[in-house]
Amino acid sequence: GLQIDQSDSDKPQLLFTLSDEIKCDEAYSLKVAEDQIQISASTPKGLYRGWTTLRLMIPVTAESGGCSKGFYLPVVSIDDSPEFEHRGLLLDCCRHFMEPDFVKKMIDNLSIHKMNVLHWHLTEDQGWRVEIDSYPRLTEVGAWRTETDGSTHGGYYSKETIQEIIEYAAARQVEVIPEIEVPGHSQAAIASYPWLGCTGEELPVANQWGVFKDIYCPGNDSTLRFLESVFDEVCELFPSTKIHIGGDEAPKVRWASCDKCQKRIKDEGLADENELQTWVIEHVGEYLESKGKTIIGWDEILEGGLPEGAAVQSWRGMAGAIEGVHLGTDVISSPTSHCYLDYPLSNTDLEEIYSFNPMPEEASHGPGRVIGGECNMWSERAPQH
Repeated sequence: GLQIDQSDSDKPQLLFTLSDEIKCDEAYSLKVAEDQIQISASTPKGLYRGWTTLRLMIPVTAESGGCSKGFYLPVVSIDDSPEFEHRGLLLDCCRHFMEPDFVKKMIDNLSIHKMNVLHWHLTEDQGWRVEIDSYPRLTEVGAWRTETDGSTHGGYYSKETIQEIIEYAAARQVEVIPEIEVPGHSQAAIASYPWLGCTGEELPVANQWGVFKDIYCPGNDSTLRFLESVFDEVCELFPSTKIHIGGDEAPKVRWASCDKCQKRIKDEGLADENELQTWVIEHVGEYLESKGKTIIGWDEILEGGLPEGAAVQSWRGMAGAIEGVHLGTDVISSPTSHCYLDYPLSNTDLEEIYSFNPMPEEASHGPGRVIGGECNMWSERAPQH
């Protein structure tokens, strides 16, 4: 084996080598010999994954100045590559605001587990968390709520802070995918600008959990212009080629009694309000495509027909994943049964989470593909302390 101690003279060589022979960009080879450690990969990302495995082999105390007498590594040869390209965590910073240092801590946790996506949930009924220059009331009003006990809860991320977090994540080979909810879960935005809703009524930022009836009004052209302006700034801020647009839990009751929405349904030749949801998501999707971005939506986006070019994140079981694969699109599996970390242990425990296979047999063949899975950390009952 390889003994590592603190004397400079006896330290073994640690070699990082870029090699064309390794094909996958996250694959690596790690070899511990009697006198050296060699990590080989075809990309810096692969080298980082190999370095992470080496970190996991070293005693934890060595990272904080411990192991004064050194430590021992066995001679070993590891060839490793990921089974799935998307290995993510959704972090909901809307129900409860999370300080930037806490978000960075979560990125550290992702990185050491070789997970590579932070799905950052930034807009909600209970809070709007991303600074948008063209609509300052989104953070002046929409980032703060009055709780039922009269206290104020909130906060938001400035563009400078977001850039810092993106860079922090990139240095740890984690991609940050923002989520801007369309058309539901949008009461904080409507509280900031009441004309975004069907009724024009002034609403508070929501201070309870649940699903709310007031959602964006797609019959109103100014709502579409608002969304385009928001996504202009989001695209400028986030280098990821993917933008999550939500699409879940959007009651259509306001649309059903809105003259503008009914006119839109008629003018566009749509069958009903479900197809109107697909229409507005496709409008956003086409706009983002013109900026080189693709969209991801929760499995409800399938209800009015799959919006063109959209990937599907399946949370209500695996039916959405199977349907998405059969329709020929990319799929992310995150069913409540295995992937919701906010659920109590009586619903989901660590063993069950680790047993999860993101690709069931029914989704293993078809024109689409399962690109990976995500665990979801919703924060209704998880205030940060």
